[in-house]
Amino acid sequence: MPVLIDIVLPCFNPGNKWPQELESFYQEASQQFGLSFIVVNDGTTGNKVQEQVMALQQKNIPVQLISYEVNKGKGYALRTGIKAAQNNLVVYTDVDFPFTNQSMLALMQKLAQGQNDVVAGFRSEAYYQKKMSGFRKLLSKAFRFFIRRILKITITDTQCGLKGFNAKGREKFLNTKINRYLFDFEFIYTSCKDSRLSVGATEVQLKDNVVFSKMRLKVLLQELVNLILVLLSKKSG
Repeated sequence: MPVLIDIVLPCFNPGNKWPQELESFYQEASQQFGLSFIVVNDGTTGNKVQEQVMALQQKNIPVQLISYEVNKGKGYALRTGIKAAQNNLVVYTDVDFPFTNQSMLALMQKLAQGQNDVVAGFRSEAYYQKKMSGFRKLLSKAFRFFIRRILKITITDTQCGLKGFNAKGREKFLNTKINRYLFDFEFIYTSCKDSRLSVGATEVQLKDNVVFSKMRLKVLLQELVNLILVLLSKKSG
């Protein structure tokens, strides 16, 4: 019997190509795993996402849709989808599947081996050769330096958008509080600091056509506040 995995995919105003990416991945990965997909519509207006999901369902692809009207952030969307997951193993990534199928499968295989409660993808130096702004590149490297040298946790690429976990990791994720950008950091930081959890990592590769979004100053300031709150919360705990 294949290993069963739920894949949670948050989305907000997605493009038109993501159903093709999901179908392509499903056709390859379903040969090794029993998969089901949970798409969380994080406040997208109109019926486009619903229609896209229905088109996938008509192809007998096991995908369900959870929707709510007001955009609340990726962290909130993921907690909503993960609460609805039925299988012991859960993986999450972006709805447009920015990582190669090989990367996704490598992470799922490592998770299925059962040696780790949490498996995080990490992006190699080649990640910085992608078409990202100099500011975003500097910000990413500086944050990873901070994690490695100051916080001293082994998973330095906390913001990689591909992670998986078992029931113990799921409980840890559902205890996160941040709704937007730094929910990934909160999850990995608190997991690495919990001696009851085993956290592993596997290198992943982005697809060549990935386009990086811009980081607004308002978002950066809010996430700086969130970073401080996570660190203070862990210290007090």
